[in-house]
Amino acid sequence: MQIRRARESEASALSALALNSKQYWGYSFQDIERWRPLLAVSSRDIASKPTFVAEVENEVVGFYLLSPKAQAWELDHLWVSPKSARRGIGRALLAHAANSARLAGVSAITIDADPNAEPFYVACGATRQGIIAAPITDNPARFRPQLSLQVSSRAA
Repeated sequence: MQIRRARESEASALSALALNSKQYWGYSFQDIERWRPLLAVSSRDIASKPTFVAEVENEVVGFYLLSPKAQAWELDHLWVSPKSARRGIGRALLAHAANSARLAGVSAITIDADPNAEPFYVACGATRQGIIAAPITDNPARFRPQLSLQVSSRAA
């Protein structure tokens, strides 16, 4: 596996990967359609924000996109293709994102996580800071965990 900077021309492919990965969790068609704009990655995003892809045999199998903020950067996207899941790709992408933020002098990455992804982030060292209501068609009590991943060398 290799991690490299994303290309602006890959925006639609990365959007499709994010959508495919979100569908893996069995959400309803209505919910997926409601989230489609949030899962989209634009060429402008790729050009202006740290965006990296993981490749295996020249195929993009995952990516992340960070939004630099004053205090802590936000992890806007971290997706791995379902067919490449559970191979350490997500962990490698998150470690790369943490290193990118650390090198920029940032102390933490904030993560607005899908509930299904929280165990992954916690296993990688993130801690829950809170929750926000995020009802869906079949689960009006659903919430999204709000996490923080410390990346500064002082926190290590």
